[in-house]
Amino acid sequence: MRYEIKIALEFLRYSKGQTIFIVSAIALGVAVQIFISSLVSSLQVSLIYRILGTTPHITINSGDTRDELRAKQNILGNYGNISLDRDRIPNYEKIMEVLSENDEIKLIVPTVEGSAIYKTTGKNANLNVVGMDLKNGDPLYNIKDRIIEGNSNIYSNNVLIGVKFSRDFRVDLGDQITLTLPNSQKEVVRVVGIFDLENQGVNKSMVVMDIDRAKIIFGKVGYVTDINIQTKDVFKADSVSSNIKDIYPELEVTSWTQDGAALLKALRSQTDSSIVIQSVVMLATAMSISSVLIVTVLQKIKEIGILKAMGAKDKSTGMIFLIQGGLIGFFGSVLGIIFGKLVISSYTYFAKPTFVILVSNEKIVIILIISTIVGILSGIIPALRCMKLSPIEVIKS
Repeated sequence: MRYEIKIALEFLRYSKGQTIFIVSAIALGVAVQIFISSLVSSLQVSLIYRILGTTPHITINSGDTRDELRAKQNILGNYGNISLDRDRIPNYEKIMEVLSENDEIKLIVPTVEGSAIYKTTGKNANLNVVGMDLKNGDPLYNIKDRIIEGNSNIYSNNVLIGVKFSRDFRVDLGDQITLTLPNSQKEVVRVVGIFDLENQGVNKSMVVMDIDRAKIIFGKVGYVTDINIQTKDVFKADSVSSNIKDIYPELEVTSWTQDGAALLKALRSQTDSSIVIQSVVMLATAMSISSVLIVTVLQKIKEIGILKAMGAKDKSTGMIFLIQGGLIGFFGSVLGIIFGKLVISSYTYFAKPTFVILVSNEKIVIILIISTIVGILSGIIPALRCMKLSPIEVIKS
C-alpha cells in the first residue's frame, strides 16, 4: 500500500468526528438522489404504461383527404358521408412484413376503423367502430383482461362495447343494437362483452368487432384503414416513424408525440427538475467535502511540514487529500445507497403509492462512481493548498 493511502486513512481515523459527520452528510445526499431519481423514473414508467402502454405509438393510414380524392381520376363512391376509395391501405400484409424486420418495433396490429351512429329515443351516440383480430390486437390494446362482463368472442356479428356506453344507453349483454353507418346502411350487432379501458371517452364511443366483419360493412375487403405500431421504447417512436415515412412516403405516419406533446413536455419537465435537484445536492456535497478537507489541512499543517522536510514531494502530499476525498465520497455513497433503499421501503410501506418504485442497479452504480469522483475533485483545492505549504515556514511557526 502506498504511504499516501496509509496517511490518508490515518488522517480520517484521527478526526473521527469530522469523518463521521461528512460521511453521514454525503450518505444523506446520496439517499436523496436515489429516492428522487427512483421516484421520478418509476412515476414516468407508470404514466407511460397507463397512457401509452395500451395504445399505438405510431399509426399508419392512407392519408387521403376528400379534396385529394376529387382530384383523382379513378374516384369511386360519393363524398357526402363515405368514399369507397378513401382510407384504404393496399398491400398491408406486405407492409407489415417489411416493418416486422425493424428491431425497434414490438407489435404491429392492422385495424379497420369507421364511424357509426347509435340512435335511441331522445339521444344519439357517435361511435368509433374498430375491427381487429383480438388474438393479434389484444397484446397492444389489452381488452380481454379489462372485460368486466361477458366474453371476448367477437365472431360473426358479435361486438364489445364500453361500460359508459352500456350505462348511458342501458345496453346489456345479449342485447342487439342497430348501428347506422356513414352510407346510411343499418347493421345489427349483438353485445357479448362490456369493457372498461379506464378512459371515459373510449368507454363511451368505442365498439370492437371482428376485423373481417368490419371489412365487409365498411367496404374494405382486402384492405385495412390503419396499421397500429407499438415500439419497444416509446421515446424512439419519432425516429421509427421517420424511417417508415422514408420507406412509404405515400402513407401518413403519425407518432404519439404529435398528439401527446403535453405529456412529453411533462415528462421532460419531471426529468429536468430531478436533474436540477440532484445537481444541487451533489454541489452541496462537494462543497462540504472540500470544506472539511481544508480544515484538515490546517489541523495537520505540522505533520505535512514534517513530511515535506523528510523528503515527501508536493505531489505526494497533495495526493493524500485527493485520496481522502475519494474515500469519503465512496464510503458516503455506499452508506447512502443503503439508507436510500431503506427510505424507499419505508415510503412504499407507509405512503402506499399507486405505482411500484423501482431502484435501478445501473443507476446505483452510476451514483456510486459519480460520488467518488466528486469526492476526489473536492480534494483538489485542499491538495493545492497543501502543495503550496513551505516546510521551512511550517517548522518555524
